[in-house]
Amino acid sequence: MPTQKYALESGGPKRLDISWKRGWRNFTVKLDGQVIGTANSHKELKAGRSFRLPDDSTLFIHLAQTPLSAGLHIVRNGLPLPGSAQDPEVKLSTAYGTIFLVAGLNIVLGSLSVLFRIEFLQMVGINTISIAFGLTFLVLGLCAKRKSRGAIIVAIAILAIDGILGVILAIDQGRMPTGGIMARIFLILPMIQGVQAIDTLQLRSS
Repeated sequence: MPTQKYALESGGPKRLDISWKRGWRNFTVKLDGQVIGTANSHKELKAGRSFRLPDDSTLFIHLAQTPLSAGLHIVRNGLPLPGSAQDPEVKLSTAYGTIFLVAGLNIVLGSLSVLFRIEFLQMVGINTISIAFGLTFLVLGLCAKRKSRGAIIVAIAILAIDGILGVILAIDQGRMPTGGIMARIFLILPMIQGVQAIDTLQLRSS
């Protein structure tokens, strides 16, 4: 049975337990081990449920589903719980983590291709340029971790331009690189959310 634990305030103890069974059945919310409320169905969670906490604050939980993913949006008095999917710190972490992923893959695969002359990797265009690409993203990731909005935007732009050039080249060769397009969408979406997260964090600190 999946269980998620959250603190009610940043840096506080994880007092809130949220658990459910397959298909989002038996959804239960506990605070300090005491049941605060339940949801009886998947449909009820999609509509959203409010739970009154002992300090008179309101916890609102909503199941957000897309064709590609499903996750809980959890807010208390209108603000995302620390560590939850909508927490801007979590979104920022996911964004720069994605940039580091791109960096790591390009550096590792590029190095393997160059050092061991792996024919398949060389055929798909992975070479010394891939290493340079990866090192660029490594720097961008480090800047993004420091809350650089511009670094994430540059990473998005590079991936988008690289994707567009790849599509043009593939079409010229009579192919449609659907997989490559989808992969870049998966990479770019969390980066866009990272930019939005930095904006939110800057507003909070101003």
